[in-house]
Amino acid sequence: KAMLYMAVEEAPSVDSVEDGVLKRHFANFYENFFHYCDKELKKINTFYSEKLAEATRKFATLNAELKTCIDESERSAKKSKSLKKSGLPHRKAAELKLAFSEFYLSLILLQNYQNLNHTGFRKILKKHDKVGVFVCGGVM
Repeated sequence: KAMLYMAVEEAPSVDSVEDGVLKRHFANFYENFFHYCDKELKKINTFYSEKLAEATRKFATLNAELKTCIDESERSAKKSKSLKKSGLPHRKAAELKLAFSEFYLSLILLQNYQNLNHTGFRKILKKHDKVGVFVCGGVM
């Protein structure tokens, strides 16, 4: 937003310059503005992609650990040939439950990051459109 307001403030006066000079000023600004937005969006998308890949790996690890524990529990139940139902040891189940809860929380935070950045870009572009209409209205 600051860039948009600065471009309007630094613009030459409509009364003192030709339309071509004013249009070149804003064309130059818009080129810089969109280049900056593109750079920031790439930075956000890279961070998001890295965190999503990290989350995918974490899920695979947790899921594999859960399957391993279930398999071990079933094997030990078959060896003991007891009638008690097979299941995870209470401590291991609690640890996995906590790990999956933390994983879920990290996904919620990642989703919030995505929503916040989407909202931010939407508002910036809305402000761009509003200021752009004001500027174009003054030029033409």
